[in-house]
Amino acid sequence: MNLVAEGLGLPWLVGGGLLFLSALVWAFKTAPWHKVQNDKGAQHVFLAATLVVFLVWQVGASLGSGITFHFLLMTTLVLMFGAQFAILAMSLALLGVVFQADLGVLALGINAVIMGLVPIFITVGLLKIARRYLEVNYFVYVFFNAFLAASISVVVSLSLATLALWSSEVLSYTALKQVFIPFIPLMATPEGFINGMIIGALLMLKPHWVATFDWDAASKS
Repeated sequence: MNLVAEGLGLPWLVGGGLLFLSALVWAFKTAPWHKVQNDKGAQHVFLAATLVVFLVWQVGASLGSGITFHFLLMTTLVLMFGAQFAILAMSLALLGVVFQADLGVLALGINAVIMGLVPIFITVGLLKIARRYLEVNYFVYVFFNAFLAASISVVVSLSLATLALWSSEVLSYTALKQVFIPFIPLMATPEGFINGMIIGALLMLKPHWVATFDWDAASKS
């Protein structure tokens, strides 16, 4: 969803901006730059993935008041590149969306938190759980780390957007209950499916593009 700065409460705008800035600084400082520094192929894949996210975020079902439903694809970015590069790719894509859709510069932070940081860190958390408690294999990775992580992420993100819209009085609870909240669970399956399908296909066709899957551990299990 793309939230317009106009109408959103100051705490959401400022808080979102600070969280986004903190995450961006962390990503720049801790990203494994050595993996892409002299690898033009990896750089091209990263930029292509960023462009795909930008284009996907341009297409969606608009409900008015600046609300647009669209796929997030953050789970795919995390599984392909790790959290830090996922944040950087999301930031580049979101910059384009903010200016293209005229959302307002002040909306950059809160949109980054809702559409990017929340699903990114949910995916990271579930990835850690899977590595610690679950068997390492193709099916667990696709269904748990891709499908389930993406499904949970979009539900949490949309729920947070609901809270932002309601507390800022952009829409009343009655209006949200009619035109927004019913769509939240409906987005879980398609978001999970598209991320699971992409990751499943990449593992079969371009496994070296999925940096977070451990083929050595999978072959031993």
